[in-house]
Amino acid sequence: MSVIQGPATHDGDRNDGPLSVAMVFGISGVDPLEWDACAAGKGPFVSHAYLRALEESGLAGPDIGWRPAHMIVREASGRLVGAAPLYLRDRSTDEFWSDQAWVDGYQASGGRYFPKLVMEIPYTPVTGPRILLRNGALSGTADALIAALRSLAHKHGLSSIHVGFPDEEDRARFEAAGWLTRHAVDYEWRNEGYRDFADFTAALSSRRRRVMLWERRKIVASGVRFREVPGSRVAEADVAIFLDLLSDLHLRRGRRQALTMDFVLRLCAVLGDAVTLTFAESGGVAIGALMTVEDDDCLYVRTWGAREEARFVHFETCYYRSIERAIAHGLSRVNGGRGGPHKLERGFLPVLAHACHWFLHTNMRGAVAEGLELYNAKALAKFVQEQARSPYRQRDGR
Repeated sequence: MSVIQGPATHDGDRNDGPLSVAMVFGISGVDPLEWDACAAGKGPFVSHAYLRALEESGLAGPDIGWRPAHMIVREASGRLVGAAPLYLRDRSTDEFWSDQAWVDGYQASGGRYFPKLVMEIPYTPVTGPRILLRNGALSGTADALIAALRSLAHKHGLSSIHVGFPDEEDRARFEAAGWLTRHAVDYEWRNEGYRDFADFTAALSSRRRRVMLWERRKIVASGVRFREVPGSRVAEADVAIFLDLLSDLHLRRGRRQALTMDFVLRLCAVLGDAVTLTFAESGGVAIGALMTVEDDDCLYVRTWGAREEARFVHFETCYYRSIERAIAHGLSRVNGGRGGPHKLERGFLPVLAHACHWFLHTNMRGAVAEGLELYNAKALAKFVQEQARSPYRQRDGR
């Protein structure tokens, strides 16, 4: 997928101000301190260490269709003031926003859809900033980066650029530049200052509270026990069990399980005890396993695997114990990961997730825009319906 030729960095277009844009073909080509000066306070998944774990493990590498092509912006002084995680792709596997209909339509009309450019964090469906700006960056830094993306696509004939899970600020930036937006509904638990789990359940409707407590009692009665392993103590044997359970679940659902031993070990090495592997065990044998990542504000429910569809074990491991932990650690929210309406009944609330899209050819943009009108209308209607189904008490106390 050799679209951009050149050395480790490639100068891009310059804007009228004292900014220069360049591409770097691998996160190791950017000084960690410089990158993290832009990524500071924006979550663990845009950090240099996380991206390096993805790339050096081969999980986000050219052999499986992820060619790093990160974009960086420097002031005239040479100081790095902006960055964006970018990958050239020759396929759409392992992405969370399906574009197969667009691929088919583009190629049926004689066009070449691949390679395309994506701005996202591979295997990580978590909303966050995609344009990373250093404190004090010039006001035109983000605009310069977006303009450089378009110039790059025109210069090399890239069919499209896709931004996965941008936060609201970045979504507004891309929409202002004429990009299309697609919506989806995800779920998030929010800490309203709860003292403990009982305080949280007291805020629920009586029906939801009864069901939740009944589910927890079922787990206690079943004899299932839980073992938490912080990242600094995770061993290869733990990862082997985790990946085995992950693969078992994915196989039953007809999906590909992409995570590897190398990646998980690297992740634990660089993030330490921010990572936790939680094992649900019955008779000393693991029947379920969860990976979570924690930062100063949020607990991210990342990846779950199980030997069988043990619903109550799933709910207890992924949701109830995560809520307990968030309350105990003073975190403001639990990110529930992709979709899952069942999360609503367990205290999570709907949130909108987004993807932004740019197309080289105006006729393709028009066709996609027409299709997205109906798609987004359905997503927004679902969001409103889910809000109305809140599991929390109404004002009359029910």
